[in-house]
Amino acid sequence: MLQKAFYAVIVLAAFTLLTAMGGSGGFERAPRVEKNYSVVVIDTSGNKLEGEKFSWEGRIHFAGYLGMAQVTMPFERIKELTVGEQHDRKVKLTARLTDGTETSFEVDAKSRCYGEASFGSFMLQMDEVRTITFVGH
Repeated sequence: MLQKAFYAVIVLAAFTLLTAMGGSGGFERAPRVEKNYSVVVIDTSGNKLEGEKFSWEGRIHFAGYLGMAQVTMPFERIKELTVGEQHDRKVKLTARLTDGTETSFEVDAKSRCYGEASFGSFMLQMDEVRTITFVGH
């Protein structure tokens, strides 16, 4: 009898500790960034989000690959970004730059962009984004 009570207490304690360890598992708020970028994001379902304090993985630049080269693309140089085809675990991004030129590079399809809208914070994976337009530059 004492052994069954002991096992019941252990199971209850383990359950309590394990359930307390997990949070909601969801997204709560956008990361804080040192510069405010306002954007209009259109997702793959056609929804339009207007936001500010935009970031990619909590940063104010994109980092990816152009062929074999690693590249960094600061937001201040981008006018509009179009997300193209997905290949393996990467998506192709085409950036229309503020100087009028275009360049393409790849980023991880599951990397995330964040922002704050009038209703609260938002998060999208790059494979869920169609376009990102940077407002004001």
